[in-house]
Amino acid sequence: MRLANGARLLGTFVTLGIIGGCSVTLEEEESLATTSQALTDSGAIATDPGPAAHQLVAWAALPQSARRTGPTSGQFIAAANGVVPPFENAQPIPGWSGLLANADGTFTALPDNGYGAKGNSGDYVLGYYTVKAEFKTRSDGTAQPGPVENKAFVAFNDRNGILKNGAGVELTITADRDNYFTGAESGTDSGVAVDATIRDGRLLTGYDFDIESIARAKDGTYWVGEEFGPYILHFSVDGVLLDEPAPHPFLKSPNHPDVLAGTATSTLGASRGFESLAFDHKQRLLYAVPEGAPTVDALRPVPGDERVLEIFEFNPRQRAYTGRAFKYRKDGTATGNAIVIGDMTSLGPDVFVLIERDSLFGAAAVVKRLYLIDLNVTDAEGILEKRLLIDLLNIDDPKDIGGDLPGLEPNKFNMPFDSIESVLSLGPKTLGVAIDTNFPGEDGRTPGTPDSTEFIKLKFERPVASYAPKAPKPDCQ
Repeated sequence: MRLANGARLLGTFVTLGIIGGCSVTLEEEESLATTSQALTDSGAIATDPGPAAHQLVAWAALPQSARRTGPTSGQFIAAANGVVPPFENAQPIPGWSGLLANADGTFTALPDNGYGAKGNSGDYVLGYYTVKAEFKTRSDGTAQPGPVENKAFVAFNDRNGILKNGAGVELTITADRDNYFTGAESGTDSGVAVDATIRDGRLLTGYDFDIESIARAKDGTYWVGEEFGPYILHFSVDGVLLDEPAPHPFLKSPNHPDVLAGTATSTLGASRGFESLAFDHKQRLLYAVPEGAPTVDALRPVPGDERVLEIFEFNPRQRAYTGRAFKYRKDGTATGNAIVIGDMTSLGPDVFVLIERDSLFGAAAVVKRLYLIDLNVTDAEGILEKRLLIDLLNIDDPKDIGGDLPGLEPNKFNMPFDSIESVLSLGPKTLGVAIDTNFPGEDGRTPGTPDSTEFIKLKFERPVASYAPKAPKPDCQ
C-alpha cells in the first residue's frame, strides 16, 4: 500500500512512521512505538484482517403490503409471488435504494424507479419518504422484525420546466404525454392514459429517471444519482428539480437520450449507473459510484479488467465533475464480472464504507459484503486498498434478535437479498443497512412471499472508520 496524496492527518490520528520521516533518534523511535502500541490497544488503529467484531443490535421492516395512495401503478408488470397487479389508486414501496438519518430519529428513504425497468415503470411516481422505525432490539421468541411506518411522501417533479427549456438535457417525460410509454429503447405507446395527477404536477416517473442514490446538502436540498443517463439530479426539499441534470463526461447508458436518438454510442451497461452518491465528511464534494465499469474496454480504468471501476468526484457548487477519480476493484472475475456496488457512505475524512453484492437471493446468495476504503491508500497499481468489514450473510446475533431463521445456526442472522442498496452511519460504532426489494418479484427471506424492506443496525467493537486500510510506515534503510 502507499499514500496516494502523500502523508496527511487521518481524523485525529497521524499515520505513524510518517512524522519526522525516517530520521528519528532512539528516544523518538521508542516514543513512537509506545504511541503506536497504545493506539492499537485502544482500537484507534485496526491491525486484524478479515471481518470486524460486530453484532446485530436492531431489526425492523416495512411490510411488502405497504401502499401509498396515488396514481394506479403496476399496470405493466406481471403477477409474482402471489401479488396480482395493477394496484388501483395505489403505489407500492419497492424497497429503498438510498437512506438518510434525520435529526428527529426518522429517516429519509428513497425508492428507485419502481418495478426494475424503464419499460414497466411509467406509472410509478418518483420521490422520497419520511419513515419511522420501531426497531426490535431483543429476543421476543419470534423471527419477526419491528415495524416501519411511512409518515410522509414528497414527489419529485419538473414544475419549473427545466427538462423542456431548450438549455440543457431535453427529455419528453411521462407528464408530457397523453399515454404511458412501455418497452425498451424509445418505447411504445401503451394506450393507457397518463394519470391526471402526474400530468398536472409534472411528476417524474420511473420511465423518466432511474433514481438510485441520495445525498443531502447543508442547505437541505437533495442530490440524487440515477442510471438512465447516468445523471446527477438536484431537488429542493419539496421535490422540485432545481438544475439541469448533470451528465457524465463519457458514461452513457443504453437509455441515454443521445443513444436513443442515434447520435451517441452506449458506453455503460443498462442499470449500471450511479448506484451511490455520497458527500465527503464536510459535505463539500460528492462522489458518484457506478455499479460497474464501462462496457467500452478503452474507457475502463484498467483495460481488460471489468472489476475495476472509478469513483468520480463532483463539485456541487460548480455543477460539474472535477476530473478527479479513484480506482476501485470489486470482487469477482476480471471478465463477465457480476458483482456490483450497492452504496457508499462517508465515515470521516477520506474514509468510506461500500456495499458489494451479487444479483442472487435466498439460498443462492453468495456476495453481500461491506468494505472500507481510505481515498489516500492505494496499492502499487494505484487502485484503492479495501478492507472487508462484514459478510452480511454471516452476521453475529448474540441477543437472538432475529430468532429462529431458516437455514441459520443459533445466534446468527443474514441478509439473503439481491439488492442491498443502503448503508449509513448511525454513530461512530454503528451502521444501518437496508434493502431494495425489487417488489414483487423476489423472495429472499421467505420463498413464495415478496420481501419486505428490511432495515438493520450493526454495532462494532471499535469506531468503524478505525478498521479502514492504513498506509504503512516508510521502509527506512
